[in-house]
Amino acid sequence: MVLRGFFLLRAICAILCENGYFNGYYFGAASALYVGLDHFKVPCYRYECCTVGEGRVHWIRNDVNKLEVLLREKLFGQEIAAKILGRQLGAYLLDPKPEKPFVVHISGKTGTGKNHISNLIAEARYAEGTSSKHILKVIGTHKYSSLDLEAAKKQLNKQVSEHVYKCKHALVIIDEAEKLPEGTLNAISPFLDKNVAIDGVDYRYTIFIFLSNSAGNAIRDYTLKQLEAGKNRGDITVLEMENLIQKHLYNAGELKHSSLISRYQLDAFIPLLPLEKRHVQLCAEAQIKQRRFKCGCKSDPSCISARAIEVANEVDYSGRFSTSGCKKIHTKANLVCPLERNTMKSSKSEL
Repeated sequence: MVLRGFFLLRAICAILCENGYFNGYYFGAASALYVGLDHFKVPCYRYECCTVGEGRVHWIRNDVNKLEVLLREKLFGQEIAAKILGRQLGAYLLDPKPEKPFVVHISGKTGTGKNHISNLIAEARYAEGTSSKHILKVIGTHKYSSLDLEAAKKQLNKQVSEHVYKCKHALVIIDEAEKLPEGTLNAISPFLDKNVAIDGVDYRYTIFIFLSNSAGNAIRDYTLKQLEAGKNRGDITVLEMENLIQKHLYNAGELKHSSLISRYQLDAFIPLLPLEKRHVQLCAEAQIKQRRFKCGCKSDPSCISARAIEVANEVDYSGRFSTSGCKKIHTKANLVCPLERNTMKSSKSEL
């Protein structure tokens, strides 16, 4: 492509030089400019490409440092999840030649942070964050719930393969996986193994995230049992939660008797523990700090903390856990925070 462009430019310049418009110096400079611009992928300065690294033309960042900061500063009450993602996903992102895609199953009740974690991963992986065109999100209740098993498997296989074909550094999120017809996820099992390529598509650089509520009750009950026995949340280990989730999913969840488990294709089972009031308060503080006028606090830490307690008090609880996690924090904050009116002058007054 570059060579054809070079000779085309040379022919045009030769005609112009012959008629006195350019001399040899301009021809050489123009040729060098053409080759140089193509080398630096000019279209990627403006449009998102599947290019890895740092700098303006690289859109796949795989920024492990950013991932660690986001998990530390924006994920509350989920120490196990932060530990698994910080280490296992971090190692995967740093690997220039991974053997297989990174496949993770995230389980938890509503509001515990499933979609929030997916967004944090997207922010660390892509320059465009959650707006990246390299993200494919499949929702179990959208288009799939009405399909029979074979149709659902065919559609999922097609969606995933076509998306990863466009960019192997993709992020595939399957939300509400428990709502898919039982056995649907087996359709993408071949993509999750140590294969160099399948039908010309390389899946080794792709991250697969399965989000599900199916093990949420089991996680909640186990966590409550441990706390009532006098243990702290930090005493609950990765291994015991992984065994709990894996057993539940294989016997009753969306991975019932699935090859994804029997062939050990999942790299991690992440439990999202139910959130207590102190965690909801942390979510509220983060929400307040994002607001332009800080809920009337003007960045005063004690004021923000007091407002966050008010917001947390507006959330429903069942025993020691929030029934909706942090899901309703945004709307509850609207009840507590003063209305933030638009203080900008109208265009008419500025004229």
